[in-house]
Amino acid sequence: MGANRRAHHARVAAERQAGIEATAMRIAQENQQKEYQSMIDALKPKAQVPDAAPRPVQSTLDLSRGGVRTARSTRGTVKGLSRGLAALRIPLNIGGGTGGGLNIG
Repeated sequence: MGANRRAHHARVAAERQAGIEATAMRIAQENQQKEYQSMIDALKPKAQVPDAAPRPVQSTLDLSRGGVRTARSTRGTVKGLSRGLAALRIPLNIGGGTGGGLNIG
């Protein structure tokens, strides 16, 4: 009878010890989770400041005049237009040389 009682007491003591270790493990995990959460909170970006308004294109605004449009001469405007139209022009083969006739068709 004494052997059974000693075995029972040993089993109860082992169960108690396992419960204590499980509780310690749970507390350690909870503390680690709190540490991880504080690290995540520290790495999160703070309230973001809105970006500055986009700056206007340099060619249309003169910074020395504070945003006033620069003057353009009529001759410069016409010259720029003719350059653009010249780039779109399609040369015609009028027939001088080895080929024959117009290539319009």
